[in-house]
Amino acid sequence: LAVQTSRSGVHVHFSSGSKTAMACGSGSVQLRGLAASYVTLAVLLDTTADVATITITGPSATWFGVGFNAQAMADAPWAVIVDGSGNVTERKMADQNPGRQLATSVTVVSSSVHNGLRTVVLTRPLLGATPEHYTFDPKAARLNFINALGNTPTLSYHRAKGPSSVLLLPVSTGKHVAGACICAGVPAPFGQAKGTLQYTPTAQAEDVGSGTVNFNNDCQPQPRSDMLAMKNPTCDVRTYSGGQIACHHMWSLLDADQEIPWADKPLEYHLKFRFWVQEYNASYHAQINRDTWGIASPVEYDVPQCADGIMGCSRDPSGHGWIHTITGTFQGHGSLALANFHCHAPTCLSIAMYRCPAGTHICNATTGELLCKEEPVYGAGRADSRFDESGYIFQPPCLRGGTEFGLEAPPNVTGYVLGSVKTSNATFGHHGEMAWQQMYYFNSAPKAPDFFI
Repeated sequence: LAVQTSRSGVHVHFSSGSKTAMACGSGSVQLRGLAASYVTLAVLLDTTADVATITITGPSATWFGVGFNAQAMADAPWAVIVDGSGNVTERKMADQNPGRQLATSVTVVSSSVHNGLRTVVLTRPLLGATPEHYTFDPKAARLNFINALGNTPTLSYHRAKGPSSVLLLPVSTGKHVAGACICAGVPAPFGQAKGTLQYTPTAQAEDVGSGTVNFNNDCQPQPRSDMLAMKNPTCDVRTYSGGQIACHHMWSLLDADQEIPWADKPLEYHLKFRFWVQEYNASYHAQINRDTWGIASPVEYDVPQCADGIMGCSRDPSGHGWIHTITGTFQGHGSLALANFHCHAPTCLSIAMYRCPAGTHICNATTGELLCKEEPVYGAGRADSRFDESGYIFQPPCLRGGTEFGLEAPPNVTGYVLGSVKTSNATFGHHGEMAWQQMYYFNSAPKAPDFFI
């Protein structure tokens, strides 16, 4: 199959022959693409005139923008911002930051408003004016971009954002222009297929979800993680069936024929925090650094509904259910002051971390020493137990420090292999579970205190 565009639309040509005298895309001097996301973006690249024509359509009353050759703000793309008055600026974006304004390189050909939508047509050379201005590549078949909509006329925090891409197809400008070829490829191995999740709204008035999100889960081979060996669905976009990536702002994760409940009754939940404070003493306190790592994808994974023959599954010793176990390793560094593991109710049963000598392949209770084990504690409201509150779940962390406070000394983990073992209730399956290690460590031992607070 070969695909090309013209003024009359998109043309698909089928060839039954095994050979052709024309190479894919040969003879083309123009490429065109169109994509609809939060904004509508059209791109026309003319290699003869050395001009890129960019057409962007968005709401007329508020700002909207497009960042080129990016899938997230962290990619720091060259971006075009159109404000509520139609003014066009260019920026170098930053991670979770609007970045800074760049010198103008685009020419505004037109700016028009119709039915509440503003369309701007821009032109500029294919080559970026500076290294911070994107250079369009006529050889690229796909152009990734991010786009966003604002709440206000001027640039401010976005109300909607997402990644997308536009396919660039040859424009039929004569009989000697070949289309882009569509060929059967070799499927990517399990765990390597990426993509996006796109929300499809229903006809319900309460359904206001929209947009796309990147699928960027990345499962590592053993011993770093068991996920690939288990073929956990979260490792690959082709098998992903739900979880944290799909839990996006205003996305209703229901069957299409289910009514969206409680549209006028936002759900409320309560969190309780306690902070213990000690006045800073430079002669005693040490700077603590934070490091996090997961043994899933790496953030989330699916707990399967266990049965005989499923990797990681075992019978609950009580005989009334199933337990699913995953393991993973990490390279330790520094002296460990706090280990705080993150997992979810109702599946999480425990996470244990072990310290093993360098070079240990599988680090667990057999090959190493236990540094920390955390198990959820369900509050029962017992008057004789401090902080035991009914209705709350407490997962006590492993806290190390000065022995004068009744704490164990922080263990040195530099050069050691750290291994984690996570168990979950797998009598029923569960999406979006986590096995996340939140570690706090320091690189020099604190001195004895001069005073206590």
